[in-house]
Amino acid sequence: MSLFLYWGQEDFYIEKEIEKLKSKLLDSSFISMNYKVLDDPQFIDVVECCQTTPLMFGNMVIAINMEKFLIGTKTAVDDKQIAVFEEAVKNLPEAVNVILVCKIKRDENKKVDSRKKLYKIISKYAQVKEFPQYRTYQKELPSAIQNLAKEKELSIDAQSAQYIVNQLGANLRLIDSELEKLKIAIYPNKKPSQNDIKNNCISSDDIFALADLIVEGNKNEILRQFHSLTDRRHYLEILAVLQSNIQRFVFIKNYSKKASPAEIGAQLKLHEFVVKKTVEKLSHVSLKRLVDIKSNLTQAEYKIKSGQTTDAMVAMELALLE
Repeated sequence: MSLFLYWGQEDFYIEKEIEKLKSKLLDSSFISMNYKVLDDPQFIDVVECCQTTPLMFGNMVIAINMEKFLIGTKTAVDDKQIAVFEEAVKNLPEAVNVILVCKIKRDENKKVDSRKKLYKIISKYAQVKEFPQYRTYQKELPSAIQNLAKEKELSIDAQSAQYIVNQLGANLRLIDSELEKLKIAIYPNKKPSQNDIKNNCISSDDIFALADLIVEGNKNEILRQFHSLTDRRHYLEILAVLQSNIQRFVFIKNYSKKASPAEIGAQLKLHEFVVKKTVEKLSHVSLKRLVDIKSNLTQAEYKIKSGQTTDAMVAMELALLE
């Protein structure tokens, strides 16, 4: 089968699956010629890729991002276009392998729309694989972490894998990155202890603690914690987690008098108890203060990414202390 649909929230595994297919089908000498990615295509581009004539250098692999066609109703595809698409995939050359990719943001409760005619055509001719997001409570997660460690020639037992879950959560991309750092830190040892994991695999909770310090306005401790974090993680990674956490604070604070903790928790995919504790923590903090913090972080990110500041660390420190 030369047509594939990979979709779901676990984009880390989607990308690994694409790499696995590339490794299986493509000659490494011709990857630059025989591998193509379409990030934001028009539907005519999708059809044309499915009508591609294979080159003389073996198989071709084409990855096409299809989110806008398979989720929601913003981008419509008419029956005539669908008919042309079906004819193209039905006659897809054996050497041309098309991967239709539909990545969904983590924690978003969305799916590809199976009611769409386009999806029905795709599912008729394609190998469809869903990559759902892992949750911290899933029994399969420690095994997945052990497999990631094995790929890096690290030996981690089930107890240590569970410790990593407790330390880092369920974000496999983050876990994979931290395992790579762990491998380097303990070289030539290949069997890390829990203490090795604790010292080298930084917890997202540490960044959450920094968010709490920012809200409290504890300036000396903010800088100490921030510089401690940057020893082991890029400042833009820290900024991204902070943005997400402060945004959650804003949402909870804004709706705390309009909705119950259970209702807020359902929206944010948080346990009711966590929401209650957060409401208590924010009881002496104004909504305006939280919005100002979020705005400062957003402005710092914009200045850094647009090149408006020559010293990103100083920009970050100013945003954290304002």
